[in-house]
Amino acid sequence: MACNLTNGIVLDCRDNVGGIKTLYITDWDNITSITETTTGSTAGTITAISGSGIFYEFQLIRTTSSYTSTINASLEAGTVFYSDELVAYFNKMEQAKRNIVKTLAQSQRLALVFEDNNGDSFFMGQSYGSFITAGTIVSGLALGDANGYNLTFGALEPYPANQLSGDLSSIVQGITVQ
Repeated sequence: MACNLTNGIVLDCRDNVGGIKTLYITDWDNITSITETTTGSTAGTITAISGSGIFYEFQLIRTTSSYTSTINASLEAGTVFYSDELVAYFNKMEQAKRNIVKTLAQSQRLALVFEDNNGDSFFMGQSYGSFITAGTIVSGLALGDANGYNLTFGALEPYPANQLSGDLSSIVQGITVQ
Protein backbone atom coordinates (compact mmCIF):
# COMPACT_ATOMS: atom_id res chain seq x y z
CA MET A 1 0.00 0.00 0.00
CA ALA A 2 1.33 3.40 -0.95
CA CYS A 3 1.17 6.35 1.42
CA ASN A 4 -0.73 9.05 -0.42
CA LEU A 5 0.31 12.62 0.24
CA THR A 6 -2.83 14.78 0.51
CA ASN A 7 -1.45 18.25 1.32
CA GLY A 8 1.59 20.43 0.98
CA ILE A 9 3.10 23.00 3.34
CA VAL A 10 2.84 26.67 2.44
CA LEU A 11 5.20 29.42 3.53
CA ASP A 12 3.57 31.15 6.52
CA CYS A 13 3.96 34.60 8.02
CA ARG A 14 6.83 35.16 10.42
CA ASP A 15 4.65 35.20 13.53
CA ASN A 16 6.24 32.30 15.41
CA VAL A 17 8.51 32.16 18.48
CA GLY A 18 10.45 29.37 20.16
CA GLY A 19 10.49 28.01 23.68
CA ILE A 20 8.12 26.48 26.20
CA LYS A 21 6.11 28.52 28.70
CA THR A 22 4.38 25.94 30.90
CA LEU A 23 4.53 22.20 31.56
CA TYR A 24 1.67 20.12 33.00
CA ILE A 25 2.31 16.63 34.40
CA THR A 26 0.08 13.84 35.69
CA ASP A 27 0.47 10.10 36.09
CA TRP A 28 -0.20 8.46 32.71
CA ASP A 29 -2.61 6.01 34.36
CA ASN A 30 -4.89 8.92 35.37
CA ILE A 31 -5.98 9.26 31.74
CA THR A 32 -8.79 6.96 30.67
CA SER A 33 -9.52 8.31 27.17
CA ILE A 34 -8.34 10.81 24.60
CA THR A 35 -10.60 12.12 21.83
CA GLU A 36 -9.05 13.30 18.55
CA THR A 37 -10.37 14.78 15.34
CA THR A 38 -10.37 12.14 12.60
CA THR A 39 -10.56 13.96 9.27
CA GLY A 40 -9.12 16.89 7.41
CA SER A 41 -5.87 18.75 7.80
CA THR A 42 -6.31 18.87 11.59
CA ALA A 43 -6.76 15.09 12.02
CA GLY A 44 -5.20 13.96 15.29
CA THR A 45 -5.86 17.22 17.14
CA ILE A 46 -6.85 16.37 20.72
CA THR A 47 -10.29 17.73 21.63
CA ALA A 48 -10.80 15.97 25.00
CA ILE A 49 -8.75 14.23 27.69
CA SER A 50 -10.81 12.29 30.25
CA GLY A 51 -9.81 10.67 33.51
CA SER A 52 -9.21 11.51 37.15
CA GLY A 53 -6.48 13.03 39.25
CA ILE A 54 -4.56 16.25 38.79
CA PHE A 55 -2.42 17.77 36.04
CA TYR A 56 0.15 19.73 38.06
CA GLU A 57 1.42 22.99 36.57
CA PHE A 58 5.18 23.52 36.34
CA GLN A 59 5.94 27.12 35.45
CA LEU A 60 9.07 27.55 33.33
CA ILE A 61 11.50 30.43 33.14
CA ARG A 62 11.54 31.94 29.66
CA THR A 63 14.37 30.84 27.35
CA THR A 64 15.32 27.84 29.54
CA SER A 65 13.14 24.99 28.24
CA SER A 66 12.63 23.27 24.89
CA TYR A 67 10.98 20.35 23.10
CA THR A 68 12.53 18.28 20.31
CA SER A 69 11.04 15.33 18.42
CA THR A 70 13.47 13.21 16.38
CA ILE A 71 12.15 11.06 13.53
CA ASN A 72 13.70 7.57 13.57
CA ALA A 73 13.09 5.80 10.27
CA SER A 74 14.40 2.54 8.81
CA LEU A 75 13.78 1.62 5.18
CA GLU A 76 15.14 -1.87 5.86
CA ALA A 77 12.79 -2.58 8.76
CA GLY A 78 9.90 -0.52 7.36
CA THR A 79 9.52 1.35 10.66
CA VAL A 80 9.14 4.92 11.82
CA PHE A 81 8.96 6.13 15.42
CA TYR A 82 9.58 9.39 17.23
CA SER A 83 11.98 10.10 20.10
CA ASP A 84 10.62 13.06 22.05
CA GLU A 85 12.71 15.10 24.45
CA LEU A 86 11.60 17.95 26.67
CA VAL A 87 14.23 19.82 28.66
CA ALA A 88 13.00 21.89 31.61
CA TYR A 89 14.90 24.03 34.09
CA PHE A 90 13.73 25.07 37.56
CA ASN A 91 15.61 27.70 39.61
CA LYS A 92 16.80 27.32 43.20
CA MET A 93 17.80 24.14 44.97
CA GLU A 94 15.42 23.54 47.87
CA GLN A 95 13.89 20.57 49.68
CA ALA A 96 10.34 20.85 48.29
CA LYS A 97 11.59 20.89 44.69
CA ARG A 98 14.05 18.10 45.48
CA ASN A 99 11.16 15.91 46.64
CA ILE A 100 9.14 16.59 43.46
CA VAL A 101 12.18 15.87 41.26
CA LYS A 102 12.81 12.61 43.13
CA THR A 103 9.22 11.48 42.56
CA LEU A 104 9.30 12.44 38.87
CA ALA A 105 12.58 10.57 38.37
CA GLN A 106 11.14 7.42 39.94
CA SER A 107 7.94 7.53 37.85
CA GLN A 108 7.88 5.16 34.89
CA ARG A 109 4.96 6.65 32.93
CA LEU A 110 3.97 10.29 33.01
CA ALA A 111 1.60 12.27 30.81
CA LEU A 112 3.05 15.64 29.78
CA VAL A 113 1.26 18.54 28.17
CA PHE A 114 3.36 21.57 27.34
CA GLU A 115 2.36 25.03 26.18
CA ASP A 116 4.80 26.76 23.87
CA ASN A 117 5.39 30.49 23.67
CA ASN A 118 2.93 30.72 20.76
CA GLY A 119 0.10 29.65 23.09
CA ASP A 120 -0.22 26.18 21.52
CA SER A 121 -0.36 23.05 23.70
CA PHE A 122 0.92 19.56 22.83
CA PHE A 123 0.65 16.11 24.47
CA MET A 124 3.97 14.26 24.91
CA GLY A 125 3.86 10.53 25.63
CA GLN A 126 0.28 9.98 24.50
CA SER A 127 0.66 6.29 23.56
CA TYR A 128 3.26 4.96 26.01
CA GLY A 129 3.93 7.74 28.51
CA SER A 130 6.92 9.94 29.25
CA PHE A 131 9.72 9.51 31.76
CA ILE A 132 12.81 11.30 33.00
CA THR A 133 15.84 10.20 30.98
CA ALA A 134 18.43 12.49 32.56
CA GLY A 135 18.87 15.46 34.81
CA THR A 136 21.30 17.46 36.85
CA ILE A 137 21.09 19.34 40.10
CA VAL A 138 23.50 22.27 39.95
CA SER A 139 24.70 24.68 42.63
CA GLY A 140 26.63 26.93 40.29
CA LEU A 141 30.11 28.30 41.01
CA ALA A 142 29.94 32.09 40.70
CA LEU A 143 27.24 34.26 42.29
CA GLY A 144 25.54 34.72 38.90
CA ASP A 145 25.51 31.00 37.97
CA ALA A 146 22.40 28.86 37.70
CA ASN A 147 21.32 27.09 40.88
CA GLY A 148 18.55 24.55 40.38
CA TYR A 149 17.31 21.50 38.51
CA ASN A 150 17.74 20.54 34.83
CA LEU A 151 15.33 17.75 33.90
CA THR A 152 15.13 15.88 30.60
CA PHE A 153 11.90 14.04 29.88
CA GLY A 154 11.76 11.47 27.08
CA ALA A 155 9.12 9.50 25.20
CA LEU A 156 9.24 6.91 22.43
CA GLU A 157 6.07 7.19 20.37
CA PRO A 158 4.60 5.87 17.12
CA TYR A 159 3.59 9.42 16.09
CA PRO A 160 4.72 12.99 16.78
CA ALA A 161 3.07 14.84 19.68
CA ASN A 162 -0.52 15.86 18.92
CA GLN A 163 -1.68 19.43 19.43
CA LEU A 164 -4.58 20.23 21.76
CA SER A 165 -7.58 22.09 20.32
CA GLY A 166 -7.32 24.62 23.16
CA ASP A 167 -5.55 25.09 26.45
CA LEU A 168 -5.44 22.07 28.77
CA SER A 169 -8.05 23.33 31.24
CA SER A 170 -10.59 23.75 28.41
CA ILE A 171 -10.41 20.14 27.18
CA VAL A 172 -9.93 18.00 30.32
CA GLN A 173 -12.90 16.15 31.74
CA GLY A 174 -12.71 14.75 35.29
CA ILE A 175 -9.09 15.85 35.71
CA THR A 176 -8.18 18.94 37.70
CA VAL A 177 -5.58 21.36 36.35
CA GLN A 178 -3.66 22.88 39.24
